[in-house]
Amino acid sequence: MIKLEDVTKIYPDGTKAVDDVTLEIEKGEFCVLLGPSGCGKTTSLKMINRLISLSQGKIYVDGRDVYQMDVNQLRRSMGYAIQEIGLFPHMTVEQNVTTVPRLLGWSKARCRERTAELLDLVGLSPPETFMRRFPNELSGGQKQRVGVARCLGADPPILLMDEPFGAIDPITRERLQDEFLRIQDEIRKTIAFVTHDIHEAVKMGDTIALMRDGILVQHAPPAEMLAHPKDSFVEDFVGSDRALKALQLMRVRDVMDETPPKVRIDESLETARGRMQELGVNFLAVVNEDERFEGWVNRRVLRRSGEQVKDVMMRYTVTGRRDTPVNEALSLMLGSAIGNLGVVDRRDKLIGVVTFRSLSEAIQASYSEDEDPDEAHAERETAA
Repeated sequence: MIKLEDVTKIYPDGTKAVDDVTLEIEKGEFCVLLGPSGCGKTTSLKMINRLISLSQGKIYVDGRDVYQMDVNQLRRSMGYAIQEIGLFPHMTVEQNVTTVPRLLGWSKARCRERTAELLDLVGLSPPETFMRRFPNELSGGQKQRVGVARCLGADPPILLMDEPFGAIDPITRERLQDEFLRIQDEIRKTIAFVTHDIHEAVKMGDTIALMRDGILVQHAPPAEMLAHPKDSFVEDFVGSDRALKALQLMRVRDVMDETPPKVRIDESLETARGRMQELGVNFLAVVNEDERFEGWVNRRVLRRSGEQVKDVMMRYTVTGRRDTPVNEALSLMLGSAIGNLGVVDRRDKLIGVVTFRSLSEAIQASYSEDEDPDEAHAERETAA
């Protein structure tokens, strides 16, 4: 757990970068420090591991005052990742990843094993391909992944991350965000994560700590901040499309049909037509004998000549996963010629289908910007 208690930072020129901030980050919590440039979020992050000294207040890590701890031990107990990545250019990927483990006296074999484990975890596989490379031999996205791996090197309980995905292209950034959320789901570290991007904050954080001019304005889960902004600054910062941003908090698993109408790729067109008529649907998902997703058939394509479903089916162009945010699912569906979204597991087996109808129902069920959820619930109970 991380606790900031009445923390203030005043620079020699009189600038008050952080003003009496009190904040608690629980064990295993992903807390996003959010706000405009110059609001004090990075300064707050760096005070946690004493890269910047505080002027007033106390900071505790797992109940211990950080100023009562050896500064080197403190920093080695925390992973640290920054926007500029900060890889050592003269070191290989393996040497970069094991910077802290080597300082802690780990053996070469243990360092090699840890590097392989982490490179695989961050999606740089096979690890042997990357271990001996130098940073200038990597793409921007690969460097970011190595930076995350180095942050996790000695398996620290706490990660401090200062806009780690901020300097790369949007597509790579989104992939890294998804990858890191997958990793966090497995390892459950305590994370303080700095960003100025509200979309990233809503997507990544268990809680958001929104700052302005060094002051902590609101600390709340994303859903609460979107539904109940504390003041006009929070309301303006999260944006007028709060209801649409809230779709980032919903996942495909919340809206998908887990028993979608389907047909096997080797079944006859007559079987497919009969199933559509029996179920009263206009499409069927197509799977193979192992339940792997293959594509779609609808009433229109079934009018074509052919003996089996595979002769007329349309191959899928996009798929989703159970944890895909609903807003991303909607974008995928709009960009697809089919209009439905097949949901698959890691082995590409079909586990559900999302339709525009199911998304529409989810959007209608989401809160209205102008509606108080408690009042609305009471009104529905009264009407019932």
